[in-house]
Amino acid sequence: MPEPASGAVHPDLRTGAPSPWLRRILQGLLGQERRFWVLVVGVGLISGLGAVALLAVLRFTQHLFWQSNTEHFLEGALASPGWRRFLVPVLGGALVTLVSLVVGQPLRGHGTAGIIESIWVKSGRLPFPRALLRGFVSILAVALGAPLGREGALLQTGAASGSALSGWLKLGPGQARVLVACGASAGIASAYNVPIGAALFGLEVLLGSFALELFGPIVVSCVVATLVSRTLIADHPSYVIPHYALTHPRELLLALMLGVLVGGASALYVRGINFTSDLLDRLPSWLTPFMPLVAMTVVGLTAIAGPYLMGNGYDSVNMALHGTLPLTLLLILPLAKLAVTSLCAGAGVPGGLFTPSLFFGALLGGAFGMLVERALPGGAAPSGAYALLGMGAVLAGTTHASVSAVLMIFEMTGDYDLILPLMLAAVVAAVVSRRLEPESLYTSVLAKRDVRVPASVPHWLREEGVRSLLSPATQRVPPSAPFDEVVVLLLEQPAGADLYVTDAEGRLLGVITLDALKGHLPDHSLLQATVAADVMDTGVQPITPDLSLSEVAARFGHTELDRLPVVDGSRRLLGSLSKGDLLKRGRF
Repeated sequence: MPEPASGAVHPDLRTGAPSPWLRRILQGLLGQERRFWVLVVGVGLISGLGAVALLAVLRFTQHLFWQSNTEHFLEGALASPGWRRFLVPVLGGALVTLVSLVVGQPLRGHGTAGIIESIWVKSGRLPFPRALLRGFVSILAVALGAPLGREGALLQTGAASGSALSGWLKLGPGQARVLVACGASAGIASAYNVPIGAALFGLEVLLGSFALELFGPIVVSCVVATLVSRTLIADHPSYVIPHYALTHPRELLLALMLGVLVGGASALYVRGINFTSDLLDRLPSWLTPFMPLVAMTVVGLTAIAGPYLMGNGYDSVNMALHGTLPLTLLLILPLAKLAVTSLCAGAGVPGGLFTPSLFFGALLGGAFGMLVERALPGGAAPSGAYALLGMGAVLAGTTHASVSAVLMIFEMTGDYDLILPLMLAAVVAAVVSRRLEPESLYTSVLAKRDVRVPASVPHWLREEGVRSLLSPATQRVPPSAPFDEVVVLLLEQPAGADLYVTDAEGRLLGVITLDALKGHLPDHSLLQATVAADVMDTGVQPITPDLSLSEVAARFGHTELDRLPVVDGSRRLLGSLSKGDLLKRGRF
């Protein structure tokens, strides 16, 4: 291929990216740190513009297929005849199946989990063309009735733009990871007008840290993306609700009870999503591309009776927040929504699980509030207030991220007077859910692939210490044990195990290793007079049960032993700890 003429800037025809000539100019004009911050702003701008474009596609498609002049999906679907409610979702499933067959691979997979894996395992690498295609198909599927969230497309495109820009300018893996998190967070910020909550979501869920070095880039990207969406779409909370206040001690107690109930429901939500996915994974591989069509056909059949389960559920959530849904629907729809959402997500229909979880929590909270109203007539807050608490509690319970959940719900509704019961319900729900289901909605997918990511809480709050890895010391000898007995016992020990010399009260005196005996006594005439005390190593520093695993790792760094003895405060031998077990369990 001939070189471009001097002074011209041509794109690379194979990738669509600007030519290496332009890239070299940018790298020369900007230092590494300045270039990174320029990309942080660029990722926020691209994410904001991408969100505006994708949401425009969503509104246009909904208007085209549901013949509605309003922006509210449910109103148009309710006005549609039964045959339209059935055929349009089937068309959405056929579209996903067709695209899967054309590209030769299914579009299934949890988008947020893939982003987390990209950050922690793949040095921030995401396939840009596949992410754009998946995002576009996801928006179309949601517009056609898929019971999933629109945020999945915005997360994917934002994260993929960060990955593409970092790869284009050849940034290091550390900066690439941060840019991917910036793009994903900016996508959420622009989707829901929640810059603070989205920034904390990126730190708490995607990066697993509130480090100040990470806070700046995430905030800048979210601010830029939100500014774009507010300018081009709208500047108001996602849900405009009546003013609610829960300040009476009795209402705080009810918020605590709701947190416990919703915490259990959150664990059910995570397990339901995973159970359905595992079940569909067992189907023959030739059926996989056609499962989106099957799943959306089921959605269409349910929509004939009522369209409440279709789409991301924004309108139903809004009705629950205003207390206009009847109790029957508040009790039935959450489990039904979980069923169809699990089916579509497991079948390979692309979309987010964030918004369906808000549906799940809002309606459960609304049902709780309506039952409280009946039990305490005239003495309880409106059910819409508890619907808001249910949204925050489920978000915290499914993501195990209480801080970002509280701030997101506050920004979505703008109701600060509910912040105290909201915080209480969210924290309790997260604790209960984590106890019942250790993995979150996002990490559970990665756990199946044996991908471990850092937790958002400090590791020293989670690790169990030396006692959790303690193994009993099976062989110990007195200091007077003869040399031939010592050798036999050492040879009978498993690989890496040593012999411990203890006194009559079980206190550790020294350690005997097989390698240390080699060449230790060149004069064979002295072997009969040699005892354990003559060949033991008294320089080995034992460890105690109160040490953290990180401190034990530092001890192993200064010894060649595969095991270290564990003693109590009186140097009585308790057992030993293996380096292999430490490396399997510890985080350093």
